[in-house]
Amino acid sequence: STRVRSSAASDVYKRQKKYRQLTEWFYLCCLAIFFITIYINGTTMVDQITYFNKLIFLRIEQAVTLLVMGKIVLLDKYPRKLTIKLLLIFMLITYICYRARAYEPLFYTVFLIGAKDVDFRKILKLYLTFGIPIFIVSAWLALNDYILNLTLQRPGDNTVRIALGNYSPSDAAAHIFYFMLAYALLKRFKWNIPEIISGIALLICVYTLTATKLDEILIILILLLCAGGYKYAVKFIQRFSLKQVRWGLWIYAVINVMLPLMFNPNSRIWSIINTLSSARLFFGQVAYHDYAIPLFGQFVYQNGNGSIKPGEAYFFIDSSFVRALLMYGLVFFVVAMFYIISSIESNIKQRNYNLVIALILVLLSSAIDNHLWDMAFNIVFLGMFADVQSDNEIVGIENESNTK
Repeated sequence: STRVRSSAASDVYKRQKKYRQLTEWFYLCCLAIFFITIYINGTTMVDQITYFNKLIFLRIEQAVTLLVMGKIVLLDKYPRKLTIKLLLIFMLITYICYRARAYEPLFYTVFLIGAKDVDFRKILKLYLTFGIPIFIVSAWLALNDYILNLTLQRPGDNTVRIALGNYSPSDAAAHIFYFMLAYALLKRFKWNIPEIISGIALLICVYTLTATKLDEILIILILLLCAGGYKYAVKFIQRFSLKQVRWGLWIYAVINVMLPLMFNPNSRIWSIINTLSSARLFFGQVAYHDYAIPLFGQFVYQNGNGSIKPGEAYFFIDSSFVRALLMYGLVFFVVAMFYIISSIESNIKQRNYNLVIALILVLLSSAIDNHLWDMAFNIVFLGMFADVQSDNEIVGIENESNTK
């Protein structure tokens, strides 16, 4: 009878494994379709290539998002009460996005929760497998004048910045940052010498073409981490208790939404900071002046980042933190930051330091970029629900905990 029970248990395990593989395959197919369409929708290819249409791509994105929603409700086998809670969350975010007329957080939330039991490494490989070729094709088409290659200059600066088929040079640099971050996660922040040299060469190339200072600083941080700085970063994190990490991240988020309010254009120090941030403080202050902080989202009219209308003044909110607060509302901002910070705490407990560091780098990037909820750029958040391997063995790092 022992042998029979063992055989039955083995059969159950095999069925569960096959079921998980099928649901994972279904999710990855949906993610691939969604990623390809949302990425192309963020390039000038969609404006100038026949049969490429923003509305059609949007409908495809909506369709595969509904399929992933079906996976969550019908296949992921959440308890009934939790399923009801998730549906209520979806309804709330749908309402918020409807008011803001921007649905990126809704799409992201569905794919985030749908990533349950999906191997995060497969998600990273999918992202790089499709993302890098699209970037290269888009850049080649733009440089050879098959599609629009936007060029920009900052006021008082003669440097020509090239967008490489994207809607802004900053978007091109941000793509490279997220590609390198995804590759660093795959390699667990351990690169060999040829990879580091290639990274440095790519850094120089991207800066020469886009002249995007802030993204390049973040790329340099990735290179330092992958060149041996990772274990020191982990030791630094381990010096703090979870409570200190939690409050530090909340303070960081609040500072990001407060800086534009504190900006004084008549102050020499503030003017220097504003210049270094490429006028992000100025436009953030304009946003606060023109729009009140809503509870559940509002439409914020913007003229920039690829949708510039001639004859109208440029206005665009770059900071993802300020965008979250003004476009999606106070409730969304607080809940989103709560879940992101809680995930960082949870992964510290589980010693998933590679994901912790990646999430922190994403938050650093989000102070200057508007891509926090854009899956064409940031897919790191999917690791909060996906199956992530932990760093149980890290050479040169003591087994300390942050559970104070």
